[in-house]
Amino acid sequence: MSRFLPILLLPFLLQALTAAAGDPASNKEDHRAWQHGVDLIRVGGRLLVVWGSAGNPPRPRLGGAWPHDVYYAWLEGETAAVGPQVLVARPEAQEPPSVAINTRGTILMTTEDGEGGINQHAGLWDSDLRVLRPYPITIRRGGHSGHVAAMGDRFLVTYSEGWVEGGGFLGRGTGDDVYARTVENDGRLGPEIRIAVDGDRRRRDGWPLVAGSDRNWLVVWQRSPERSLQSALISAKGEVTARHTIIGDLPLRYAYDVEYSAALGAYVVAGTSGENGFLSLVSLTGEPVSTRRWLPPMVSESRIILGRDGEQVIGVYPVRPRGIAVVRITGTNVELLKIIDHPYAWDYAGTTGIFVAPGRVLFATLSTTGLRLIPVDLGLPALSR
Repeated sequence: MSRFLPILLLPFLLQALTAAAGDPASNKEDHRAWQHGVDLIRVGGRLLVVWGSAGNPPRPRLGGAWPHDVYYAWLEGETAAVGPQVLVARPEAQEPPSVAINTRGTILMTTEDGEGGINQHAGLWDSDLRVLRPYPITIRRGGHSGHVAAMGDRFLVTYSEGWVEGGGFLGRGTGDDVYARTVENDGRLGPEIRIAVDGDRRRRDGWPLVAGSDRNWLVVWQRSPERSLQSALISAKGEVTARHTIIGDLPLRYAYDVEYSAALGAYVVAGTSGENGFLSLVSLTGEPVSTRRWLPPMVSESRIILGRDGEQVIGVYPVRPRGIAVVRITGTNVELLKIIDHPYAWDYAGTTGIFVAPGRVLFATLSTTGLRLIPVDLGLPALSR
């Protein structure tokens, strides 16, 4: 561990001491009622942002059924005004949306849908957002909280099923089981994959996230009541080939992410454990190979954004409650490079981002006032060209 680490950690330690009064869990209003779920992907030379919102600007229906629809916008610049367009609009809420693009340029958007009971649905579009298979394709009746990642020309959608009342964020309960299924480029569904399924309602599994490599997918999810982060490796044949516990002591409000780094040839799992952040590297065989603790804590429902400059892999993620962490990742080490002091107070409704140039990141984040784009210069001379 670097002898300079205590100095680097001082800003977020001070933030943690002053953040308790603004803890989202103490807020009686669930901010996801305004907006929930955002993805930002590269489609050819363009950037596409997709998010769930109760209108734009959002007008929540507090105390009743949420009215979210799924919106999209093509981003013309880092600070340009966003023009929301409707991707999917149906009765009841469609949230949180998750989006992936495969090697053929096909885009799959999946979301939990409240119409006719809770179901995990999806649709397929081409790279110009022309409909290929109209929404709703039913991924799972009773499914919810789904996410998607591509591998080659196929997709894997992972989702929760069942709900256990009580406990969890704001005492509203948690998911019960975790499943997945593959989706072909033409929308054909593969058999359902049992990832975390048992008959014991004392053990709850929910909020699965997924990333895809060139040979398999890695699914991670939160297990309650012990609040541990679990993982399962899914082969191209749709088989679970490895299971592991990544780390424990997760916060009630989901604060973790999984991404694949081709430069490292490994999955990167990042999040919050206790009052601190962590980053784990997981091999393509599903084995956790290293874990770095005592990093700044990650914001709930946010992503670690991976970029490459020469031989360096840089990770960037929003820090709770304010700030941005920048780390350098190798196959054997994670180094905290800096914590950028930023005035924006991150919400927990969804935050993602993408490298738009070496040393420059664009965040897309949701709040009670609407979607916001936040460009950030990392200020690292070694990354500039």
